[in-house]
Amino acid sequence: MPVGTRFFVRRVDPYLFNEVRYTAAALSIMPLFLKARPWRWPAHDLALMGACALLAIPGYNIPVALGARSVSAGQLGLLIATEPVLIIGFALLIERRRIDARLTLGSAIALAGVSLTSGVLGGATVHVRGALEVLTGAASWSLYTVLVARLYRRQGALAATGAIVVVGSVLLILTSLPLMAPLVWPDAGSLLALIAMGVLGSTLGFILWNFAGAHVPAERLGLFLYLIPLGSVISGALLLGEALTVTLVAGGLLTLAGVWIATHVVPGVAAAAEP
Repeated sequence: MPVGTRFFVRRVDPYLFNEVRYTAAALSIMPLFLKARPWRWPAHDLALMGACALLAIPGYNIPVALGARSVSAGQLGLLIATEPVLIIGFALLIERRRIDARLTLGSAIALAGVSLTSGVLGGATVHVRGALEVLTGAASWSLYTVLVARLYRRQGALAATGAIVVVGSVLLILTSLPLMAPLVWPDAGSLLALIAMGVLGSTLGFILWNFAGAHVPAERLGLFLYLIPLGSVISGALLLGEALTVTLVAGGLLTLAGVWIATHVVPGVAAAAEP
C-alpha cells in the first residue's frame, strides 16, 4: 500500500486519489453495511462507530496521502511501522495502565529511527513536514485499532467493518471535496488501477485486518506491521527507482528495533487492545 500510495499521489491530486478508491471501497462493501443495519444500533455504538470511521478513513488516509508526496515509499513504510508502539501507548492510556520503562525505551529508539529516516537530523524540511503528516495518520490508525475492539465485541467484526468503511468514506469525501485541486481525471488505466486499489487494498484490507483483530491478540497482530517497511523499501527501490541509502537502512533498523522492544517486553499490555 505505501508503494501504491506514493506512486499515485505523484501523479494524481491526493484528495482525488482517496475519493476514487474509497468510493469504490464503499460501493463494494455496501452489502455488509446493509446487513449490519447500523441505524438500529444503540446510541453508544453509533457514536463509537462514527469515531472509528473518522479515525480509520479520513483521519488516516488524508494525512498519509499528503505526506506521501514528499516522503519516499521506503520512508513511508518505516514511519507507518511506529504503529505497534502507538497502539500499545493508546491501550495503556485508555486502560489507565502503568507505563513500563521498557515501553518508553522502545518508543525512544523507534523515534530515533523515525527521525533518521525522515530527514529531521539532516534538516530536510520538506521531509519533516511529510513525516509529520504520515505520523499523524499512523497515530489516527493506532487509536482506531484500540477503540474498535469494543465495537467488535458488541456488533461483530464484519458488521463493524461494513459500517466503518461506508460511513468513513462519506466523511472522507465530504472533507476532501473543498480541498481538492481543479479536477483533472487520471487516464483510464490509472482510474481502473485506483478502483482496484480501493476494492482490493482498502475493502479487503479492512475486512482481513478487522477479522484478524477480532481473533488474534494485538501483540501478535502487530507483528505483521513489521513487514510494511521491508516491503516498502524493497518495492520502492525496485518499482519506483528510489535510492536504498545507508541512512534509510540504519533508520529502518532503529525503528524496527524500537517497536520490537516495546511490543515484546511489556507483559500483558497488548491485552488492552484485544476484543
